[in-house]
Amino acid sequence: MESTPSADDRLSALEQRVAELEAAAASIAPPRPAAGEAATDLPGDAETFWALHGLVDHLGEEGGVTYTGYTTPPGGSGPVAWQMGLSSAGLAQIDFAEAAGSLAALGHPVRLQLLQAIYEGTSTVAELGKDERFGTSGQIYHHVHALAGAGWLESARRGHWRVPAQRVVPLLTLVLIGTH
Repeated sequence: MESTPSADDRLSALEQRVAELEAAAASIAPPRPAAGEAATDLPGDAETFWALHGLVDHLGEEGGVTYTGYTTPPGGSGPVAWQMGLSSAGLAQIDFAEAAGSLAALGHPVRLQLLQAIYEGTSTVAELGKDERFGTSGQIYHHVHALAGAGWLESARRGHWRVPAQRVVPLLTLVLIGTH
């Protein structure tokens, strides 16, 4: 007849197995900082650079890039929250040239001014046409359709335009980059 291991024997075997698993895990990945503990090569303190330290806490020392935001556009219908990010490994898979069309649509000062006006609440070509910075209604339609084709604008309803919620934070991020 087989004897059943005692509770002490089972606990000892379990502790040994946990130690083996911890040793195996330590050999696979470098140790990460404990929660709330900053990685040694990050700039500043965790309070000042809370987003950066959180990114490393989440993705590990390999890191990545993320942008996030929560804002209520002045012309919008309510708050917009957005977060996008990729690990360094994911970023290595991106073909930068794929962004050309979207970025090119933003490469004209009038288009950026149109986006700002629409972000701030002006929604129709007729309203935009009252501002001489934007040119004729034909020129405005040309710019609006280029922005819509690149995903920076969408039709809210017939004749009314808005910045899509999923593009508000990316647009503001690009503007921040361009102004700082």
